[in-house]
Amino acid sequence: MTLDQGKAKNAISSFFKTHKACMKATLAKSTGGKIYELYCLARTLEWLRSTYVVSIRLANGNVVHFKASPGNIDRFRSYFVVAKHGRFFELHTDIQVQTLGASMIGGWIGKSGYHEIDLVLINPRVQNGDMPRHSDVVLGVECKSNAKFEKGIVKQVLGIRRELSLLSQTTTSELDRAFGPPIHLGGCSLEVNADPASLYWLSYIDQSGDNYADSPGFFSIEFKHWQP
Repeated sequence: MTLDQGKAKNAISSFFKTHKACMKATLAKSTGGKIYELYCLARTLEWLRSTYVVSIRLANGNVVHFKASPGNIDRFRSYFVVAKHGRFFELHTDIQVQTLGASMIGGWIGKSGYHEIDLVLINPRVQNGDMPRHSDVVLGVECKSNAKFEKGIVKQVLGIRRELSLLSQTTTSELDRAFGPPIHLGGCSLEVNADPASLYWLSYIDQSGDNYADSPGFFSIEFKHWQP
C-alpha cells in the first residue's frame, strides 16, 4: 500500500483550514513521509477535539512553519495548544525526548539518552529550547508511511515505549486525568499499563500492520491504520 499524496494533502488542507492555519507553504515543500506525518497530525488533533471536546489553537500566527529536522522544543516555530477547563498541553512535531533510562541514571549519557518521536503532546512546563523528559510526554505518535509494514517497526516502537514508561498495573491515562472522561472512546483505551501513564500510538498506511497489534497492545502501544 502506497501513500496517496494528493488525498493526504487535501485532507491536511481541509482540516487546518477549519482552524485558520495556512499549510500551503509547508505542503509545497513536503514529500512522502513528511506529508504522512502532517496527515497524522491532523488526525491526532481531530481525535483530541472529538474525544475530549478541547479547544485547539495554532501558536505563532496562522502560517504553519514546522522544524526541518528533529530537535528540542522550539516555541518560535509552529505548535498547537490543546486546552480544556484551564488545563492545556502542547502538540509539537519531530521532538527528541530524554529517555526513562537517562532520567534514572540521573545525568547526560550521550546519544543513547534520547529518541525522536514524530508527534508529542507534552506538558507546557518544558522550557523553550529544552528536551522534554519521558515524564513530560502525555501522548506520542509514530508515523510510518512504509508501503510494506515490516516487523522491524514493531521492534522500534517497543523500544521507544520502554524508554517512555515502566510497565505497571492498569491506571488512568494522563489525558483522562487532565481533560476528564472522553466523550467517546474513538478507538483509544481509557486506561494504560504504563507509568507515567502516557498514550503511545503507531500509525501506518499498510493494513498488514494490524496483524502485529496484539502483543504490543499489552504494553499500551495502540496501532492505528490511518490511510488517506
